[in-house]
Amino acid sequence: MGIEAITEKIINDATAYSDSLIAAAIVEAEQIIAEAMREADIITERSVARSVKESAAIINKLNSAAELEARKMRLAAKQKEFSAAMDLAIDRIVNLDTKTYIAFLAETIAETGIREGEVCLNAKDRKAIGKKLVKAANEQVKGGKFKLSDNTIDAKGGFVITGGDIEIDSTLETRVFTIKDNIAAKVTAVLFQT
Repeated sequence: MGIEAITEKIINDATAYSDSLIAAAIVEAEQIIAEAMREADIITERSVARSVKESAAIINKLNSAAELEARKMRLAAKQKEFSAAMDLAIDRIVNLDTKTYIAFLAETIAETGIREGEVCLNAKDRKAIGKKLVKAANEQVKGGKFKLSDNTIDAKGGFVITGGDIEIDSTLETRVFTIKDNIAAKVTAVLFQT
């Protein structure tokens, strides 16, 4: 074999060896790329799942906050309507015809269980019905010794009786406030029937 044949054989063997190394490297690179793609897919799936879970948690928080705010708004509306209903009740009592209003107040004075004291009214009632109310209260209460006070109260209606160490606040506002808790559920049910 001549030098040319030996050189050609060495070149062919080197080329074949080089080609086999390149082919093996390509196969290994493809395997590494495929593994990296699988890992990237797993990471992507986990990220997507985590994002979906975090998004769901955020949406749940937002929904809970919205529901809480809606409940607060409904409660505020109910309380506003309830207060308006209580104010309307007071206004209706105040606007009773004079005879009925005096009878109502005289009966309320009798229900206090006391027999004497100064009856304080608001300025309007003092002027319009003061003397008639005291007379009616004294007639309704056995041994009644009520007199009209020179003082007035800041109330829509009703009265305050003072005498000695006692003071009985029976203004309409106080009476409504006192019964408010007892009737709140009933009034709310009527106001918000569906």
